[in-house]
Amino acid sequence: MDPVPNDVATESEWRALASPRPEPLPGAVRLAFAGIELPDAPPSGRATPVSSALGLSELVVAGLLRRRDVEFVERRRFAVAVEAEQSGLIRPSGAPPAGVSRGAELIATAALLPLPGGQAAVEVRLTGLQTGVVAGAGRQLIPADAEQLGTARAIVATILSVLDEMGRRPAWADPVPGAAPGAYRPTGIPESAVTGFLTGLAAEERWNWELARRSYQAASETEGFFEPATALARTARLRSGGTLGES
Repeated sequence: MDPVPNDVATESEWRALASPRPEPLPGAVRLAFAGIELPDAPPSGRATPVSSALGLSELVVAGLLRRRDVEFVERRRFAVAVEAEQSGLIRPSGAPPAGVSRGAELIATAALLPLPGGQAAVEVRLTGLQTGVVAGAGRQLIPADAEQLGTARAIVATILSVLDEMGRRPAWADPVPGAAPGAYRPTGIPESAVTGFLTGLAAEERWNWELARRSYQAASETEGFFEPATALARTARLRSGGTLGES
């Protein structure tokens, strides 16, 4: 599972990895994800590649980015890049330009709330970007000790359920079983593979393309773990000249 330290991709390999974003279906809403609020927890004492909130948020992003029944709009890194460009700051080495974004219609926020009896609730709100009004909300129960990946997929499922209730999601047959289950289920994906995804994410946050590629590729070798492949394609598009607003 560990990436090979000296493995460097050729330009043709990078181009092959830079598969286009999924084409959104007619009627797909432009949706951004603003992150997840987590309950306070004591320090684990274990080093992690990124914070729990960032890792969980980006697993959700990967779950949304691959879909055709929503049009995912990058918000977090795009906003930072735009602010830096407007401030005249020098772009970090390897970092892609902000580009241009059509913007989101709805912004999803999520919160994880502890409940009695060994349970927790994933709560989601969708807010109109122009109005600032909550357009829909929903929740899904999960175990209090739910795995990170299973929690992320529960958040994606809850977002989709709210869009269904709003009549804002076109019909789409998801080719990946269990990508967004209506009720929580353990994914069976080893923690080591999820850590590989998070290592790739940490590298991508630093625009370290090769480490991101190796980590995502290693993690994607685990059957049923589709999120690393989605993140890898995004990495390749950004590395090959894409912008944060379009990739």
